[in-house]
Amino acid sequence: MEAYSPINPKRIRNRRIKVFGLTFVSTLLATLKWITVIPSDSTWLTKTLMIGLFILTFAWIALFFWSSVFGFIELLRKRKVPGVVWVPEDTGLQTRTALLMPVYNESSTGVFANLLAMAEELQQTGQGQAYDIFVLSDTTNPKVWVEEEKHWLETRKLMPAEINLYYRRRAKNTARKSGNIEDFCVKWGNRYDFMIVLDADSLLTGKTMLAMSQLMEANPHAGIIQAPPMCINKHSLFARIQQFAGKVYGPIVSAGLAYWQVGDSNYWGHNAIIRIKAFMACCGLPVLKGKAPFGGHILSHDFVEAALIRRGGWSAWLLPELKGSYEECPPSMIDFAVRDRRWCQGNLQHIKVLISKGLHPVSRVHFIIGIMSYLSSPIWLCFLLVGLMIALGREIFPPIYFPQSYTLFPTWPIFDKIGTIALFILSMFMLIFPKFLGLIVYLLQNKDKKLIGGRLGAIKSVFSEIVISALFAPIMMMFQSKFVFDILAGNAVSWNTQNRDETGTSFAEAFRRHIWHTALGIITTIVVWYHAHDLFWWMLPITVGLMLSIPISMVSSYEKAGRWAAKHNFFIIPEEAKLPEILQKAIKAKEILAEKTRRPYQGAELLATDAVMNNLHLMMLETNGPAPEINVSDLEKAQIKLENFINHNLEADFTKEEEIALLYNPKILKDALLAKRLQLNGQ
Repeated sequence: MEAYSPINPKRIRNRRIKVFGLTFVSTLLATLKWITVIPSDSTWLTKTLMIGLFILTFAWIALFFWSSVFGFIELLRKRKVPGVVWVPEDTGLQTRTALLMPVYNESSTGVFANLLAMAEELQQTGQGQAYDIFVLSDTTNPKVWVEEEKHWLETRKLMPAEINLYYRRRAKNTARKSGNIEDFCVKWGNRYDFMIVLDADSLLTGKTMLAMSQLMEANPHAGIIQAPPMCINKHSLFARIQQFAGKVYGPIVSAGLAYWQVGDSNYWGHNAIIRIKAFMACCGLPVLKGKAPFGGHILSHDFVEAALIRRGGWSAWLLPELKGSYEECPPSMIDFAVRDRRWCQGNLQHIKVLISKGLHPVSRVHFIIGIMSYLSSPIWLCFLLVGLMIALGREIFPPIYFPQSYTLFPTWPIFDKIGTIALFILSMFMLIFPKFLGLIVYLLQNKDKKLIGGRLGAIKSVFSEIVISALFAPIMMMFQSKFVFDILAGNAVSWNTQNRDETGTSFAEAFRRHIWHTALGIITTIVVWYHAHDLFWWMLPITVGLMLSIPISMVSSYEKAGRWAAKHNFFIIPEEAKLPEILQKAIKAKEILAEKTRRPYQGAELLATDAVMNNLHLMMLETNGPAPEINVSDLEKAQIKLENFINHNLEADFTKEEEIALLYNPKILKDALLAKRLQLNGQ
């Protein structure tokens, strides 16, 4: 084992001074230049507004740029994050770890197939006995509820003997995912030392999970260790682009963040291991005062939990060295935006948490970065609108060259066009250059060029991604700006299941979501062409994306478009050309479970026809805790429909409330099964 040597605080400080110092200097110099290029006849209010918006916009770009540069240097030097003790792979575990899979109306086949694949991987490490798996359900759909129980039963039969698979469902979804995890910790947390928190689409290799547990043992100061997840296993054009970008640019971003965060890193909500002792001692999340969207339970709980653990004296680590951590990305732009809406509200809630006492300064920086990741869109929009208004104002109200007071020479408004172009080029350079740094690392790390579509394929994919991202950017800017304005207006988001199916975006859906983007792009183009023609070509990258938002959203969501891109060596990643072993296991497990769980009925109908599932469900009711309040009218209607199904083979078209009422009534379910048996025996 490496000797533990805490990183020198001075070394950490120097790293942060480099990143944030260069960010500050870059922003300062660019701002000083920007002040000189603003038209000299602008009012002080206009100048102040333009300067403020420029600082916020450019500082965001500069921080991303310098963080990526240092990440690139770290990757080239192949240096591990300092301050962490690493141990040999064969080091035996003295602790126990729970794998937690919180689910909410998810596809049961995919969830349990992933868990089965991870269990098999843990078995192969020879230390599977140190792990148990928990499926923590917050599912509200009654049919999915029964489906989860059915999949748990079949998956348990296929699980390695030394790994236990547990399932429980909460009747009330208090505090959503964070409440789900807290409920586990209160009821079962004292049996385990660590917990690896997953998402419904998470996949972690056995070696990665073992390394995470070993690291927690070897670093008793560690409260959280985050393994950066990589997107895989999607085929739509939108998803393929996201996967490629994550594979090529993600490593330098992660390495850059780890460079200056060191032991004060963030937690991304999944694919991370947490010390349960630290979590239970520090992470009792507050219910924010006031109504949603700013009040109530915290949506983006992960940032807050990392900050609280850090406040409690534990360290939090982002370790880019941990490979074998996977997830799936949204298959379309609209699905991405739907998820973003929830994250936006959660991050803006952090405005209240930001001023909490005792937080580490870096934790406050995390909150500010998270908040700015969404505020940057309306700030950029305002910056564009103010610039456009100035240009239109000069057309409508031409400059006065000879004021009323007597002057010998005209007063010429000064506008530094060359300086403006230079600042624009600098901004684009700072946004795009890190992508080529990522490409360099990508090509160096992948010696087998066939796995990435050839060196030419990787290069043309980066250029294509830059162009396509430029078209996506104004659409996402408008989405996120609307999210922010909606939240500021007091409109809260509902907690919906994330779509993971690559069904493609229909024209009707694209039209409904993007018609206002299209209209804005067309109107802006016309106005600029006729009234501010000098800006036309500068605005074109933005207006084209908006005007074409409907076809862009539709085409990018199609799996056929993604397959075409792959066929022509666009956006190929090694994990697609050569599937990771754990993904192969998950795909095989999905096929097996789909076959084993295939039934002619679902939900309460299944329980009325399948004795095994009926008994299993009733047994689990006791484990899951007390039933919620049931409406008597719903139960009576459900009972009549169930009797019609049993006696007359009529489809029981239950409402959600009716079926849940049935699922919480053991007597009716037992009687229904008995009646069905008698009917079959009579036939």
